[in-house]
Amino acid sequence: MNKKKWIILAAVVVVLGGGGYYGYTSWKAKDVAAEEQPPEQPSFPTATVDVGEVKKTIFSSGSVEAKAREEVKPEISGKVERLLVKEGQSVKKGDVLFTVDSTDAQLEMQKQELSILRAKKELDELKNKKDWILSDKIGKIKEVMVKEGDTVTPDSVVAKLTNTDYLKITGKFSAYEAEQFRVGQKVKIFITASLYYVDGTITKIDLIGQKEKGVGGVHNVEVLVKKPGALYVGDMGVVQFTDAKGVLYASQMATPFELPDEMEILAGTHGKIGKVEIEKDDEIKTRQQLFKMDMTASDLELREKELALKESLLTMEQKKREISKKQVEAPINGVITKLNVKEGETPSSGEPAVVIMDATSVYFMAAVDEIDIPAIKMGQSVDVYVTAFGNRPFKGKVIEIPKEGTKEDKAVRFAVKVELSETSEMKHGMTGDCDIYVEQKDNVKRLPLNAVEVMEEGKGTVMIKAQGTGEPTPKEVEIGVEGTEFIEIKGGLEEGAEVLMTNA
Repeated sequence: MNKKKWIILAAVVVVLGGGGYYGYTSWKAKDVAAEEQPPEQPSFPTATVDVGEVKKTIFSSGSVEAKAREEVKPEISGKVERLLVKEGQSVKKGDVLFTVDSTDAQLEMQKQELSILRAKKELDELKNKKDWILSDKIGKIKEVMVKEGDTVTPDSVVAKLTNTDYLKITGKFSAYEAEQFRVGQKVKIFITASLYYVDGTITKIDLIGQKEKGVGGVHNVEVLVKKPGALYVGDMGVVQFTDAKGVLYASQMATPFELPDEMEILAGTHGKIGKVEIEKDDEIKTRQQLFKMDMTASDLELREKELALKESLLTMEQKKREISKKQVEAPINGVITKLNVKEGETPSSGEPAVVIMDATSVYFMAAVDEIDIPAIKMGQSVDVYVTAFGNRPFKGKVIEIPKEGTKEDKAVRFAVKVELSETSEMKHGMTGDCDIYVEQKDNVKRLPLNAVEVMEEGKGTVMIKAQGTGEPTPKEVEIGVEGTEFIEIKGGLEEGAEVLMTNA
């Protein structure tokens, strides 16, 4: 090979070697440069702290209910006499809906009236019971008519007696003469055998009279005379009286003196004889104690009778009220939406006879869960969404919170009443849901709810960019109201601060 070729070959090798070295060094430099560059940081959306309102709500489903709905049932049983309304008819409070046959109730009331009269009589008898039976007469006991343990009434004869200190004489007078006398009047009796006068008192006058043989019509006038020592049964006398004008009235004939009529002592009370204090032939005086009464059961019996009378009076009042309810009236203004009665038929006890509904205004009844009910307060604002009207909100406020809940499918819910400001388009029974605003703050710092991680009550964390590196870094903030869309930032961030939405 000649020298020129070797020179050319050497030059080619040098060129190729240099180019390869340059290519290798260039690739190596790029690889090192790539390794020295920091990794590119991920990008997150951001949110800015602004000022506005924060609302915390409780969501609840519910339904529309009429302002008033009454189920009417008659208070007395019986057939419907007259039906005065029909379904769909508007009625006012107090309008008569129908009348009920009250014959049975009236009969019951009459029976109750008799029971009351009987109870009053028995009670009066008990109240008039006496501890003792006293004598109202003077005389000698002829016969004791009762013994210990006997039950007596006021008309029971407990003893018979005669008065041995007096005698009786009966004068015979004409009808005109008999009319001049009065019971209790003082008269004179002329003793025909001894030719002297004794004083007497008229005790009985027979104004009817009777015919007697040989004398014609006579009227007997009985006179009681206190017995003097020389006057005996069988002595004859003439009854005489001189009036104010000096006219003498004398019996038509002399008549004999007799023993006074046998006298009876009446019990004058109800009860049982406890002890007998007298015997036959005892001389007794007025107001003397003759029989002691057994009063053991009287107080208890009196209380029982008083209670029985009160019960009868209450029952009577109830019957009167039932009869007054013969006319069944509308309890509210409204429209009759259901009618379950017909003339001549007895209303069923299992269902209302009439249903009346006042649909002039309605409420929304929100079924609030028992977990949320402690947060519900009177007057809280509510947005109601009725299914029939889509997403259109109806404004309202809480006006009634129940004391008791209703168990539904292992959960307890409370029917919270919401008054609506606009109800003209709503109908009873429509369904929907609502947002009850349980807490609300205006003009406060806030962030979207998903920009803050709540750690505990009053504390949360947000993600911000670290200074220098720009890496996402957690920062603790003080939080307030947790709303549906926003959360209140009470401290840790200023208005305008940006946070990363790492959980967006």
